[in-house]
Amino acid sequence: MRAVFDGSVVRPPYAGVQLSVLAEMRAVAECLGDLSGCRFFGVDEALAGVVRARGGRAEALPAPLARTAWRVLWQQLVLPGILHRGGAQVLHALAYTAPRRCPVPYVLNVHDVIALDRPEFCATANRLHMRCLLPSSARRAAACIVSTHYVAERLQARLGIPGPRIHVLPLGVDAAHFAAAAPRPRLECLREGRPYLLFVGNLEPKKGVGTLLDAYASCAAAEHLDLVVAGRAAWTCAEVVARLRPWQGRGRVHWLGRVPGEHLPGLLQHAVALIMPSLEEGFGMPVLEAMAAGTPVIHSDHPALLEAAGGAGMPFGVGNATALAAAIDTLHDDPSRRADLAGAGTARAALVPWRRWGEGAVAILREVLARG
Repeated sequence: MRAVFDGSVVRPPYAGVQLSVLAEMRAVAECLGDLSGCRFFGVDEALAGVVRARGGRAEALPAPLARTAWRVLWQQLVLPGILHRGGAQVLHALAYTAPRRCPVPYVLNVHDVIALDRPEFCATANRLHMRCLLPSSARRAAACIVSTHYVAERLQARLGIPGPRIHVLPLGVDAAHFAAAAPRPRLECLREGRPYLLFVGNLEPKKGVGTLLDAYASCAAAEHLDLVVAGRAAWTCAEVVARLRPWQGRGRVHWLGRVPGEHLPGLLQHAVALIMPSLEEGFGMPVLEAMAAGTPVIHSDHPALLEAAGGAGMPFGVGNATALAAAIDTLHDDPSRRADLAGAGTARAALVPWRRWGEGAVAILREVLARG
């Protein structure tokens, strides 16, 4: 298979979609086996080693492509030439868009359609990029890969993509990585042995951090549990940042900023619960990561999060701070419920290894290639 994998969206600091794309490319590389004739763009050092060990070409992209405008120009003007000159048979575009003049059939990963459905949740550059290129990219794709039935339904309703061209492949998790015993992180702000609730994610409008802070400030458990917020300040988050620094409400809230990936398993394993209060999502990777770590998960009942959790989490109404506060108090007061959720989560995470995603993606690529 002479395939090109466009992971140009990947750039440090890795988060969200970038982490998913890296994991997806690794899963495909491992499932394809022999990568002779394959080129991967947008890799990190670890993935580059995997690709080259299997005979493929792994290429990091120039630093200027970290900026959205330059990356768009590279994809639209440079990538078609790479495909043509290299004799590529198929392109796998791993994040939302593909070249308008693509000389080969392509498979497109659509992680969500939030920029079209809820543009107020997106950064300006992202909103403009998606409006200009996502609709045409999805309509021209030989196949679209989405991570939830919710996104599949939105893709059909919003862009009219025929159902047979949409393939639902739930994202995976490296369960062994998150389950391997890791020490509790030493945090100056968090007293040794002090139990804590955890939020992981960028501070951006769709994440519902304001709902979480309202709920924490009103729940009785705040007297006994700290709240740790792990994530960088992203776009349109000035109000949330002002509330976090310094925290003036009930209990104690610690904002860590971005946490390096190697510290995440320990942070998850020692939390009383992970809370994912998202107002909008395409999937929700922290849900599976916490479950793999053996940590109970409280999440909003957004359709994408319900699919990601697979019934192994504790849902509450989207944007309902009162319901979230009640869920926190219930979990704090009921150790048996915490144990049941932890067990159910561990079983759920075991069902969705990344290899399952990779095998599904490879089958779709082979089908597109066979159709020419």
